[in-house]
Amino acid sequence: MNNFVKKLICLFLILFTASNLSFSQGITVSGSVSDENGELIGVNILVKGKVQGTISNRDGNYTLDVNESPLTLVFSIVGYKTQEIDVSSSTSNLDVEMSEDILLGNEVVISASRIEQSILEAPVTIEKMGLLEIQNAATADFVDQLEHIKGVKVSRGSLNFAAINTRGFATDANTRFVQLVDGMDTSAPLLNFPTGNLVGVNPLDLESIEIIPGASSALYGPNAYNGTMLMTSKNPFEYQGLSVQVMQGYTQSARGGNEKHPLSKYNIRYSKAFNDKLAIKVNFAYDLSEDWIANDYTTDAANTFSAVDLTGQSNFNGLNLHGDEIPIILPVGALAGSQYASFGVLNLRRTGFPEESLIVDNGANNMKYDITVNYRLNDNLEASVLYRKGGGSTIYTGTQKYALRDFGQTFYKFSLKSDKLDFKVWQSVTDAGDSYNLGALGGIMNEAFSPSATSWVPTYLQTYIVTMQGYVPGVPAGNSVFAHQVARGQADAAIPAIGSTEYNAVRDQVIAGKFQSGGASFTDDSKSTNGEIAYKAADWLLVGANYRNYGIFTDGTVFNEDPDGDGVNERIHISEWGTYAQVNTKIVNGLNFTGSLRYDKNENYDGSFTPRLALVYSFGKASNIRVSYQTGFRNPDTQNQYIFFPTGTVTLLGTAKANAERYGIMEGGAWSGNSYSAYLNSGGSLDASGTPIGGNPALLQEAYVDYIQPERLKAFEIGYKGIIGDAVLADINYHKTYYTDMFGGVVVASKNSATHAGETLAPGYGWSLGSNAKDDVESWGIGVGLTFDLGMGYKLTGNYNHLEQEINYASEQSTFLSYFNTPENMYTFTMANRKVFKNFGFSASLRFQDEFLYESTFSNMTIPAYGSLDAQINYKIESLKTILKLGGNHIGIGNNDYRSRSGGPFIGKTFYVSLTFDEFLN
Repeated sequence: MNNFVKKLICLFLILFTASNLSFSQGITVSGSVSDENGELIGVNILVKGKVQGTISNRDGNYTLDVNESPLTLVFSIVGYKTQEIDVSSSTSNLDVEMSEDILLGNEVVISASRIEQSILEAPVTIEKMGLLEIQNAATADFVDQLEHIKGVKVSRGSLNFAAINTRGFATDANTRFVQLVDGMDTSAPLLNFPTGNLVGVNPLDLESIEIIPGASSALYGPNAYNGTMLMTSKNPFEYQGLSVQVMQGYTQSARGGNEKHPLSKYNIRYSKAFNDKLAIKVNFAYDLSEDWIANDYTTDAANTFSAVDLTGQSNFNGLNLHGDEIPIILPVGALAGSQYASFGVLNLRRTGFPEESLIVDNGANNMKYDITVNYRLNDNLEASVLYRKGGGSTIYTGTQKYALRDFGQTFYKFSLKSDKLDFKVWQSVTDAGDSYNLGALGGIMNEAFSPSATSWVPTYLQTYIVTMQGYVPGVPAGNSVFAHQVARGQADAAIPAIGSTEYNAVRDQVIAGKFQSGGASFTDDSKSTNGEIAYKAADWLLVGANYRNYGIFTDGTVFNEDPDGDGVNERIHISEWGTYAQVNTKIVNGLNFTGSLRYDKNENYDGSFTPRLALVYSFGKASNIRVSYQTGFRNPDTQNQYIFFPTGTVTLLGTAKANAERYGIMEGGAWSGNSYSAYLNSGGSLDASGTPIGGNPALLQEAYVDYIQPERLKAFEIGYKGIIGDAVLADINYHKTYYTDMFGGVVVASKNSATHAGETLAPGYGWSLGSNAKDDVESWGIGVGLTFDLGMGYKLTGNYNHLEQEINYASEQSTFLSYFNTPENMYTFTMANRKVFKNFGFSASLRFQDEFLYESTFSNMTIPAYGSLDAQINYKIESLKTILKLGGNHIGIGNNDYRSRSGGPFIGKTFYVSLTFDEFLN
């Protein structure tokens, strides 16, 4: 047990002991709650403005002892209109009949301003998926249903790893998007991005999801740059009882030969309030399936736009082949004698191994569990302690691909909450498990089977020369295409057959070894320790502050923890803090102003101010126009600051001054990567002192790269949200954003030698440096969402989202890539009815998107346009308190498996049936 956990437990016990162990008796209120069909169980009865309350029991009855009067009781349950009733004295027959509500615009949100407010009056665009939408989702995984929300794009690198994105500029490593679970940032300290729901919330425990598209740094800090998502779990006082869900089905992909792979999901939730003061909640979730297949072996990762089959090229780099990433340049005349100079320069790559053969177990498993203890210290203050652990096996794509195996993340949290105070401290701890780098695995295996320098390259070169001279029977002299084929076959002869015992033994041995020490696996024992407080000082004033300390440790496999080579890898600490204030006031009748200002400081960078200003004009019965100006900034993530990661061709280097200064390559200490390659191709080289020898030195161009600094944006938005004619909810927005100092990468070659971990890095050593682009970027878009109450329980939602970018290049030579990665046009349609007739409901969601260019450090490619239909029907078995659901995802659109990212898996169909038992099901 670490010190942080011990402190949390001690704090909770102190508060528990110090609190009043029993409520003083004031008045007693009791009665029943029902609807037109009879009693309602599990209805929340809360004292307004307090944390005190209860729920109706299995007979619809309730009893509540309260300390003071008069007071207001709030009766609420999902799917029904909330009722407020004033009480001034004890009563035993306060019976309440509730009526169903289709919830057009009635939702309350907290994310837009960090205070409760009507979603119609929120000062910025906000999307919400409430409990009913979660329960009635057309998809097997509620995360997939998010893509049917206006402006939301989901990129899938694996069956159980979804990267959620709004307003562009994202990859699988979506570091510009913040995902909060009950207020905790779930980003892994090393990876720096949220891992979907891999370590998130049990679906049975999820109460709501709120998404703020665009910047929200003014309230949520530096990483809330391009979107923020808040996932809120159920309070154990308000949602009690046992819930169990079992889902069985299968996945099917045309790229996988239409083989059916079993899909299983098991979810359990139990919560119990022992009295008005103490409650406990326990969750367990386990998903089991086979992952989607990434088996594009015919596309060249360096030229995905080619209309010609490039698989026969000598330098072919297969999109889902690994071990073929490093180019090998062979000037035949210089190596074999001037008489062969006419054969030119051979541009080669090793033969890559199929991705499927490098993944030992293609399972897409996910297990997560948590326990929470809540204790009401008094009528106004509730404390809680949380332990949560989640993880599993998935595939992540960055510059290279990674098989995350038994990856895990653990959270410890203590919080205090009232209607004015929200205080929490938490720590996340990451364990990489048996994860490994697929690119490194393929490259190291190639060297183990046939070392390039001593075996593979000499064999290839000798065979090529002999074949070109016509000494191979059946192959005409001078035919370079056939010569390459024969040479590769001869050079690869020492490599065992894929899947053979020898092949698998070497693969497993390399996986077991640590990266940068001859293996492909990596270590992650990183921590993030956080504290945050928000306090509503007045109805018009909210203040808050936060602190975070990263403690990064990879044992030298990923980060620069021993640059001096003393043999001791030391944990890298990075601390940052921020504080903010927000005012919310009515200027005139119908016009409300919200303004916030935040200041953040990271130990490696100057402090930054981020303001936000918004006006909301309310008119008519329920119409609201909003105008906002927002700013955002993002500190370089931990990798951009401190990574040291050889990829084979170059080494990824974090460019915080504390990390990069020692190598002498910053601020003019390097040649540009392209100019150095051109110089080498001209026959030149650098000696040990960095002096150019031979070739054409005039080709060398200096690369002046500054130490990396935060990136920034400014955004303007105007929108309308309101109810039209009591039956249509309209949400329309236009936004424009200006980005400066965006993060990018520059490939350079060092001018001089340097040392790392006691080893000399010769002049010309290749680096990929994190940097700020001098190019500015603008994006703009519109979003239109319409929800129609069609009567008789039918609800139709249609969304349209348009998004474009424009890059203002700093020079004609700029090679800046923005990684916009978003279709210009996306359309979604959802039709649903929870009660077509008694106990029977359905939902169906259809989405389309344009083709778009997906840019990444792994590969760039065009993702074709595609459409997808998700649908489900459900039936409530009242006698068993169980809902039966039958559904399918990506159905009815033929066999068009699609990819959502370059190099990613081909996503096929899913069919499932589920049974969900709820002890308090009405």
